[in-house]
Amino acid sequence: MKYFLLLIVLLVSNFIHAQAFSNSVMGAAGKFGDGYGGEMTFNTNLDEYSFTQIALDVSLSNYTSGEVTIPYSSYTVSYSYFTTLYATARRYKVLSIGAGLLAGYELVNGGNEAFSNIVFLDGQSKLIYGGTIGAEIDVIISNRLSIVAKTSQFYHMNSDFGQFTNFSGLGLRYYFFR
Repeated sequence: MKYFLLLIVLLVSNFIHAQAFSNSVMGAAGKFGDGYGGEMTFNTNLDEYSFTQIALDVSLSNYTSGEVTIPYSSYTVSYSYFTTLYATARRYKVLSIGAGLLAGYELVNGGNEAFSNIVFLDGQSKLIYGGTIGAEIDVIISNRLSIVAKTSQFYHMNSDFGQFTNFSGLGLRYYFFR
């Protein structure tokens, strides 16, 4: 009887530790182009080596033209597919790369086209779209938390102020079990 109970305890403990994380959310902050920004993500694991990610990115920056500095910000939503390039045993550290599409809004000078009595903006606030590629390193720190170092390159096809914008930052990811 005691061997049977020992077997049950071992099987249950292996089952608990063998569960895959199915969903996660992450908040990250860092350098976004020439300014700063943040990102909130929701990930869904497709299998042990791939996941999809929905991300909301916000960037705040300034564009300098001569002696004039123009504030602008972008708010984008992206959908990306990530695959694992490298993982340690038990997946305590994971390097993943991904690519996807994005759409959003670029707000220039708070929506005002006239910057002063003399200077007018060449660009304007508008909807933007494009693609994104990225890489992230996920380091497990507890059963449900990990630290993530992330970098993404955004391509805003129709942006007047930042067609190529990089986001590099650190974040905290929380995992949900199925």
